[in-house]
Amino acid sequence: MSGRCGPARTPRAAASLEAADRRTIRRASIFGALDDATFDLLVEPVRVETVAEGGTLFLQGDPAEAFYVAVDGWLQMVRDTSDGARTVIKLIGPGESFAEALIMPGARYPVAAEAATPVRAARFEAARFRALVEQTPGLGLSIVAATFRQMQRLVDQIEHLKSWSVDRRVADMLLQMHAGAGHPATAFPLPVEQSVIAARLAVTPSTLSRSLRKLSALGVDARRGRITLHDPDRLRAYVAEAAD
Repeated sequence: MSGRCGPARTPRAAASLEAADRRTIRRASIFGALDDATFDLLVEPVRVETVAEGGTLFLQGDPAEAFYVAVDGWLQMVRDTSDGARTVIKLIGPGESFAEALIMPGARYPVAAEAATPVRAARFEAARFRALVEQTPGLGLSIVAATFRQMQRLVDQIEHLKSWSVDRRVADMLLQMHAGAGHPATAFPLPVEQSVIAARLAVTPSTLSRSLRKLSALGVDARRGRITLHDPDRLRAYVAEAAD
């Protein structure tokens, strides 16, 4: 399915990597097993694309010509169905890679990548990456490892939706967003609208609001699109109880 019922492609500005960009990209799981020399070779020609809120990096059904690492901002991976329904598959934050499992020739994107906030994302051309994989076997192993981790996260996500309470799912999402903020501060703005978070967690916006109020007993303060975690360790312990 082409997914052309979604938004149109968005013109994007591209710029060279900055030092801070390289540090953010370096922490992506796909590059975790690479030595510095191989990483430098890989990112040397990479440029960062900027997309305004509501814009797209690629559409569902487009040829998978590149994979990306989010540098700043948040994206949502969205899948459209033939009857017009839309599903938020995943939220992507700074330091996360996406679409790297689609570097084989002829692959197409199974989802659209939409900017939930203003976004800057590093673009890695699939053809060049394939050539480097042939020259550097460690890159291929890194792809396999990253794909396995993504599959494991997907399995965990399905398990959480089936067995975790709404409150624990919300708490886990808040901790992920806190980590994605890239700094140790306890307060951070919600990167996307609450309706998007609710869709991602398979709950209604009103259920999400009630859950946020209930989590205040664990030090969560949600006000006007801003979250304060007064006791992140306590929230982590609460989430960990569900994993035992």
